[in-house]
Amino acid sequence: MAAFDPCGVITITTDFGHRGPFVGTMKGVMLSRHPNAKLVDLTHEAHVHWPAEAGFWLERSYQYFPRGSVHLAVVDPGVGTSREVLLVEGYGHVFLAPDNGLLAGVIDRTRGVALAVDHARLTGLGIDRLSATFHGRDLFAPLAAELAAGRIPPAALGAPTTDYIPSLIEPPSWRSGELHGVVITTDHFGNLITNIERADLARFARPVVRAAGHDIPFLRTYGDVAPGALLALINSFEVLEVACAEQHAAETLGLGRGGPVVVAEAAAHPR
Repeated sequence: MAAFDPCGVITITTDFGHRGPFVGTMKGVMLSRHPNAKLVDLTHEAHVHWPAEAGFWLERSYQYFPRGSVHLAVVDPGVGTSREVLLVEGYGHVFLAPDNGLLAGVIDRTRGVALAVDHARLTGLGIDRLSATFHGRDLFAPLAAELAAGRIPPAALGAPTTDYIPSLIEPPSWRSGELHGVVITTDHFGNLITNIERADLARFARPVVRAAGHDIPFLRTYGDVAPGALLALINSFEVLEVACAEQHAAETLGLGRGGPVVVAEAAAHPR
């Protein structure tokens, strides 16, 4: 596994949205400690209070950043409680988040080493005045900056652990030759993004996707059907997506986060 060699990039993922000063003050803290940091907003529109979506995007996005990046994710409904802080080092990247299932998929995908951050070690970094409601600003932001600046190695922050909260997303399951998955989120266009990956479809010669009572053809891209028609495809993040060309699939199907999606062999379920 490549060692972490900080490059100064910090990605930020939250469920904070863009109302109020929350994201901005986190960036201010990071820049105060590491003025040359390169801050990248991955998303601030992760589903609120649901760490699983933030983790889903993070484990599929980190590879597009240089090794040595620090990936900070704060979806933290347990803020101010005794929940742990988790640090993961894998493939030359570092990931930092609350221990609430957010990083479980990252650990699996990177075969990374997870550390439970020892709060006693934060005091020496001047991270000792924590509000009860905003650890993104008071704990995670300064710690991410210290890691990105190279002033403290990840291994110095705590002991390796395998006792972390598992992912809240169940993997797809096989039942009677059909693959059952769920919608994780919808994007800005209303496309339904699922937890089914390209590799999961290898068993099918001609897959068809069933969702909300529709048999939906599996195609290559949106322009392969007329506007308003439903289609399924593998999107740019290598997961199955259900779309409605030039329209809003979530509204068309009345389906959203957690909705069931099934893949079957087309011959068994003709359109």
